[in-house]
Amino acid sequence: MKNTWLFLNQMSIDSTVIDSNTTVILGFSGYGSVGTTVLNHVVEGLKVESIGFWGTLSWFHNGNLESPITMYQLDAKSDDPEEKFVLVTSRLPIPVVGYNALPDAFWKWITQEILSWDAKRYIIIGGLREDVRNSSDDSWVTLIPTKKYTELFGTKRTFRDDLSIKGPISFLLAEGTAYRYPVLSILSYCNTYEIDLDASLMALKELEKLLNLDLDSKEIIEFDFSFLESNFELFQDEEFDEEYDEEFNEEYEEEFDEDFKNFSKRNDSPHANKKFSFNVNSFFSETKDEREDLEKYK
Repeated sequence: MKNTWLFLNQMSIDSTVIDSNTTVILGFSGYGSVGTTVLNHVVEGLKVESIGFWGTLSWFHNGNLESPITMYQLDAKSDDPEEKFVLVTSRLPIPVVGYNALPDAFWKWITQEILSWDAKRYIIIGGLREDVRNSSDDSWVTLIPTKKYTELFGTKRTFRDDLSIKGPISFLLAEGTAYRYPVLSILSYCNTYEIDLDASLMALKELEKLLNLDLDSKEIIEFDFSFLESNFELFQDEEFDEEYDEEFNEEYEEEFDEDFKNFSKRNDSPHANKKFSFNVNSFFSETKDEREDLEKYK
């Protein structure tokens, strides 16, 4: 299933709104759609203002301009009166693993861009397959801080040594560890292929506790994006066409590689809207339709 409008090839943000007092919270579609579900709950239930965008589709929702990946400033007060909160989330279920996923190079680019903001800390939320959970473990949420995060905030790692992570969570932790950024991942054990509201609620409560904020965690509020369905221009083949896929990769691979190689040469002005341009078709489908593509990652 190809999506003709979801070319995530432009970013628009005034990065001056983010400083050393800002906590950046991220959530994308992965196992159980935990990250997206938690962040979309915050967007739906609390007062936010959209401040940045990725993607070539836009819409208005509750007075905010939004796009497939949207950034928001959250109106919330913590124990530190100077602390600000910025959310980065996929408003639509964009797969991060499997054949339908965006390429790793995209997530690496977005990770480097977000870390370049030099925020106070970065917290990314995701899901872990429930079938890798230790049966003797009573905890349904596990934490992965970088060394710098532990030094600043005292949070210890509870993630086991024999598990693996993929996609934006992996890149954010790897870059954060290598370059000493304070990054924390909150992972909740979840159902692999369908939206897991229970796992999302547990991750939300953990985030609420870590930030000492009231995030309205009585129940999860979901984002109903059905009003966008008329804009989905989907082309679906009866079966996967390897020849077409090879032609598609040849068409876009060279341009993508060239633009990604020039990443470090982008405009450094803090007042400019930084942009990147590469052509890569991503795909949009409900999480449960990803079962066959995700089997190889089990």
